[in-house]
This record gives sequence, C-alpha cells and structure tokens, in this order.
Amino acid sequence: MNHPIPQPGPSWGDSIDAIRTLVQAQDLRAAKQQLRQLQTSADDATWAMIVEIANTLRFKTHPIAVTKLRKLWRDNEQYRPLIEACVPKAGEHQHIPEPAHPYPGIADEAPGNRSGKVDQRVDPNKRVDPSQRVRTPNTKVIDDYEKTLARDERDDPGTPRPKPITDRHDYDFDALTHVATTLCVSCRLERAAIDRHTDRVQAGRGDDGLCGECRSLGRLGLPELPPGHSLADQTHARLEFLAEHFPTQGRGIFRQEWRYADRHVRPIVSAWVKAHTNPAPEPEVIRQRNESTDLNGWCENCGDYRQLVPTHASSDRGKKLCFDCEPRYRSGINIEARHSMYAAGPARETQRSLAGISNPMSAKVAGNQEESRQSALLPSIGGQGVSDPAAEYRKRMVESAREKARAAAQERRRAMGRQSTGVSRTRSVRR
Repeated sequence: MNHPIPQPGPSWGDSIDAIRTLVQAQDLRAAKQQLRQLQTSADDATWAMIVEIANTLRFKTHPIAVTKLRKLWRDNEQYRPLIEACVPKAGEHQHIPEPAHPYPGIADEAPGNRSGKVDQRVDPNKRVDPSQRVRTPNTKVIDDYEKTLARDERDDPGTPRPKPITDRHDYDFDALTHVATTLCVSCRLERAAIDRHTDRVQAGRGDDGLCGECRSLGRLGLPELPPGHSLADQTHARLEFLAEHFPTQGRGIFRQEWRYADRHVRPIVSAWVKAHTNPAPEPEVIRQRNESTDLNGWCENCGDYRQLVPTHASSDRGKKLCFDCEPRYRSGINIEARHSMYAAGPARETQRSLAGISNPMSAKVAGNQEESRQSALLPSIGGQGVSDPAAEYRKRMVESAREKARAAAQERRRAMGRQSTGVSRTRSVRR
C-alpha cells in the first residue's frame, strides 16, 4: 500500500512530523529519503542536535530520555521546536525486541533440558580419499625435513638424540659500553674521560697523555703534534715517549697499552711494537728428572738401612749413600765411632739387664762405668770440643738415647721379677 509522502513544512518540526508519519505507515524507504533530504538541508549544528536526540531515545530508558530532552529544551532555545517534535507522545515507548534464536525450537526447550553435546554429521559421499587429495606446495619440504630428523633413528635404533647446541655467547656483556680509558704516561694510572677533552686537544695539537693530577703538578707529558695529525701519529708519539722514559727491556708496558686501547688503536700498537722491539727470549725448559731414588735404603758405605741422599744431590751418583756418609752433608764428626756405638748398644743393654737381675749392685756399678765411658767418648766424637754446635746436638741426642735405654732396661727387670716371684719389686730410678 502506497502512502503519500508528506512534504516538510517551513520548520524543522514539520519535517520530523512527516518522517514520523511515514514510519508509522511502515514506508521506511520514503522515510529514509525524507531523512536524507533533511540532512542535506540542515547545517552542522542542527544535525548534531538531531543525532544527540536520536542517541538519547535509542540508548536511554523512557523516563531518563524524557528528563534529558527536557534539559536540552531548557538549554537550547533555538532548537525547542525540533526537540518538541522528537519527544515521544503519550503511549509511545521504546520497544527493543528479543533477539531471534538461530535454531528453531530451541527457545521452547527448558534451560535444564538442553544438552551440551553438539551432534555433527558428515556426509560420507563428500569425503575425499587421501590418495586423491591435492598436495600443498610445501608438503615435500616438510616431508624431507621429517625424514632427515628420523634418519639417525632408522640407522641406529635406540640412539638418543644429540643435545641441543647451547649458545654460550654473553649478549649482555657485549651490550655494555666499554668505558676504559688510556693510562697516564707519568703515573700509569687510569685517566678520567674528561682528560681527553682538554684545550690542547680542542686546538688540534694532540693529547698530552697526562691525568688531571699530573697535569696540575707540571709533570712531563707527550709533545705537541702539528695540526691535522692522524690517529697513528698520536699513537706513535705515545709509544715513543714510553720507550724513552720507561724501562722497556721487555714488552710488558706495550702489552699494557694494547690492553687499554680501543679496537682502532690496537692494530697500530701491534705493528709499532713488532717493528721497534725484539721479542723476549724463550724461557729455558726444565727437563723433568726421570731418575728416582727411594726415600730409605741400604747405604753402600756404612751398610745400614737409613735415609738415602737423592741421586741428583749426591756427590757420587753411582753410589747410594746416607746423609751421614755423604760428604756434602757430613759435619766434623767421626761417623765410624757413632756406628760402632750404635752397633754395641743393644749388646751392652742385654748384658746389663742380665747382670741387674742376678746382682743389682753390680748393675749399678756397670751403669756408672758406662756413663763414664760415654762421657769420655763424646769429646773424641766432637773433635772440636763443646764449641761445635753439631757436637752439642749429638751429645744431647746420645744422652737422650741413654736415658731411654736405661728406662727400658729397668722396665724389663721389673717385668721379669714379677713373673718369677709373683711380687713386684720396688726399685728407685737412677737420675
């Protein structure tokens, strides 16, 4: 059914009423055409007010929308006819229909009766056989890659895969800025960064190579260079100054300069050092001695089992000598008298022990005689009297050995007396 299109009146309210009539008659095409004509003839401010009214009626409830339109009517006097035409009439309210359900009959089901499982049906006639499927362009690349990965497993089953390659590169360390500067040519301490921006450097006469303290003390620095000099000229002047004022028998100071230089200066330092210095002599390699000697053994001179002198320290490397028989370690002592004393010591102790058991008084006399004999023997052993420190040491060692032997003999006599009589005898120890 076609309805006549109402013509807009001289005011904006008549235009809105005409659009309302078309919407009520469900002639939306004519209503849209009338709205486009209204938008073309309206200015920006009027169209902004129309959009504001439409959004208010669309997104606000009826009471709130009427309240907001009333406020707009009160604040905007020139648009009052337009606002009055847009205000809903009595009985007209906003109606928002419920969204339509995509599947018929689902709205009739109760919420508790709906199943969460969705049945999917596949038509078997529409399936494509795997042998008839079209291969994608990258399928061959993927297959070759997978075959390469599984080749080791086919050749040697059970072989574990190699460990992944670990990147041990320290990217954080490489990202740091190298702030090390050159050393002072006078005190050899690290310079501050500001020492490289002096008035002399800004004038183009080169760096003096001094730190702030040495410069204030007036110490000698690098000579001035002509304007326009290169980095190689500055580096050569620094190396020549160090070679003149510092001991350079070795390359240690130049190696230190190379360590504190940047990547542009290091090749210059290496070339200059190679051309003007001689390499240090190679250190002598100490050959390891293959000859080895046991710590203890039989001395070929005295025949006793004693500590032997190492082969490399012996005067006669063909013989195994103890420290007493080795001339290098022998002091002014007659070693033969000492060996004879050590050899006769056990026999004298045995005789004295047996004599003490049979006759205690005779054992005491024998002990006194032994003491006098040892005292008479000591000066002959020393050879130089008590003034020789080695003789004094040997004398103390002999006295200590004698005391130990006397105590051991007395203990043996007590043990033999207890075994024979069953009663322990009390004897005083001679001091």
